[in-house]
Formats: sequence, structure tokens, C-alpha cells
Amino acid sequence: MIDLFAQLSMLLATALCVGWGLVLLRVWKTTAAFRRLPSTSAGAVPPKVSVVVAARNEAAGIEPALRSLLAQESIDLELIVIDDDSADDSLAIIQRVEQDAAGRMLVIAQKKLPPGWVAKNYALELGQGRARGDWLLFTDADVLHGPRAVANAVAVMERERLDHLAVFPRLEAGSLVEALVLPLFVLLYQLRFVDPRASDPESPHGTGIGAFNLVRADAYRLRGTHARIRGSVLDDNALGLMMRDEGGRGSVMRAFGQVRLRPYRSMKELYFGVRKSVLAQFGNSASVAVAAAATLVVAATAPPVLVVAGLPLWLTGHAPWVVAPAALAVLFPLICLLKARSLLRFEPLAALLFPVGALVIATSALHAAVVFGVKGTVEWRGRTYTKKDFEHS
Repeated sequence: MIDLFAQLSMLLATALCVGWGLVLLRVWKTTAAFRRLPSTSAGAVPPKVSVVVAARNEAAGIEPALRSLLAQESIDLELIVIDDDSADDSLAIIQRVEQDAAGRMLVIAQKKLPPGWVAKNYALELGQGRARGDWLLFTDADVLHGPRAVANAVAVMERERLDHLAVFPRLEAGSLVEALVLPLFVLLYQLRFVDPRASDPESPHGTGIGAFNLVRADAYRLRGTHARIRGSVLDDNALGLMMRDEGGRGSVMRAFGQVRLRPYRSMKELYFGVRKSVLAQFGNSASVAVAAAATLVVAATAPPVLVVAGLPLWLTGHAPWVVAPAALAVLFPLICLLKARSLLRFEPLAALLFPVGALVIATSALHAAVVFGVKGTVEWRGRTYTKKDFEHS
């Protein structure tokens, strides 16, 4: 019986070691592929940039985000903000900022959502329809931009003849819960699904990042605008893929301090954000989401258990090598998380408790799978989407 247990432990430990090793390799390749957004000098003629922001219930962080956009240097800025029927004070805050914008800001109040549209996509579609800039920046309503972030990105696009540039922001975990969950979530369900080939302008493999998607206006409209991706919950990634069609050129960079974002500001917001994103990452399939959640629980919790269980096996001469792959299966995700600190600010000690974060993510994924499997719905920011809404994604 002990020999059978030792053999099974060895097989599981080896499988987990290989699995985490592949994740580490992918994360390492992806982060290494991201070039840093460079600083540039001001050009003779400021580029005309229309910034389009969709906002729904963003009262906690929208004012500093909008003011950081209005403070952009070396560009001819037009700021278009679409309030997506917010239930909090978002619209009042937006209108207050508008008073200080010196005519550079347009506010649109969106009240009705046509069938087949994800609300954010419809809001961005409304905004781009009013935009007059040669460049369009789609950015989320809680992102902080350094004073030359947009000008630097436009300069890169002009120099490299790009149609699309996605910039990965510096993510910030503002609480212990965020530090436990957010780094692992970014690694497994965001960076894990970002193809490192997307950084190559010649590659057909594109991706997008909601915090900073900058497009050449004529190239974007030629490919169908957000109307083409109306049902995509992961609108940022869908935009990146769309912009590579018909020989489109794009790239992905990282911004460090130039673009910053605290993506979730409470446990509830974090939980529901993870729930929506995990389901969408697996093609809105409840069964695949369940399988992924179960795999994550085993992958996060089994290695430390096997290390503890393997010590007596080692001492008694049964499967003496089980400790080695189990220990590596503990070490590899820790290295992944520490590697992610170039993109995500959190206390390093939180990485040691990554199994706790894995359990939260798995619980959220299971919750999403059950709701979607039984009711056929996904909830996000106070709106409910059905399977039918995703038919156009």
C-alpha cells in the first residue's frame, strides 16, 4: 500500500512540476517580449488624439484618471467620456471635471443598450463615432496616465508604422486580499493567455489591454470598429485580434510608471471581476471553467502537501525522489510571481501564500460556471448578459 501511494505521489508531483515549469516558461517568455514604452521628445506638430473612456459605477477612481488624461503633454487632446447608466456618482463627477476641461471634453450619457451588445463595447462605439482625432486611445475609467504617456505611445506608433499599440500598465495591489489573489490571477488568466508573438509587429497574433489600447483611427474604422466585436466580454483582446486582420501591424509594451492601475478596490469587486474574466477566458464554457478551477486547486495545494508527505517516504526509502519534483512545483509558481513584480506591485511575502489566492480564484470560477451553466448568464458591473449576447463575439 505504501509503495502504491509512493508511486502515485511521484507521478502527481512530476506532473505538477512539469505543468508549473511550462507556466513559468510561458510567463518568462511573455514578460521578456514586452518592450518598455520609451520616453521621446516633443514633435513639431502635436498629434490629434481622441481618448475614449467608458465608465459605469467608477466614482471611486474616475476623477484622478480623467484629470491625468487632461494633463497630457505634447498632444492635441480630445477627451470623450461615456457614462454607461451609472448608479453611483460617476456622472456628476464626470460633469464636474468637464467644467475644468476648457472645451476639450465631451460627455455622453448612455441610457439604452441595443440587443447583442456588451455595454462597454456599445459605449466605446458611441465615443469613437464622435471622435475627430487621427489616433484613438481606448482606456479604462480608473487608469492613471503619466503626463507624456500618450505622446510617447503615438511616437512609437509613428516610428514603427503601427496600427495598434497595447500598453500593459503597472498594476497595484492595494490590500492584502488583492496581493494574495491579483498576482496569481494576472499570471494564469491574463499573461498566460497573452501570446508573446503579439509584441512582434509582423506577427498576425494580436492582443489588447483594456488600460491602454491606442489605434490609428483610419485603420480601426477600416476593420469595422467596436461594432464588429459587439458581443465580446474581453473587448480589449478582441480589439487587438481585430487590428491584426488584413496585415495590420501592432505591438505590446509595458509602461511601468507611465500607466498605472489598481484594477479592483474591494474583495467583492475583485471576486466578481475574476468571475467574469475566467469564464470569458475559456470561451464562456461552464465545463471548461470547472475543469480549470479543479486543476488550479490541485496545482496550488498538492505540491506543499506532497513535500510534507514525501519526507517520511524519503526517510523510509519509498520513492526517495518524490520530494524533489514536489519542491520544484512549489518553487516554480513562486518564481513566476516574483517575476511578475516587474508588472505588478505587491509585497513579495504575499507570494508565499499563493495557494490561498488560488482557492479564491477557483471558487470564483466555479461560481461563474454554475451560474452560467444553470441560468446561462454572466453578471458584470450591475448588468446581466446571456449566452445569446455572446453570439456576436
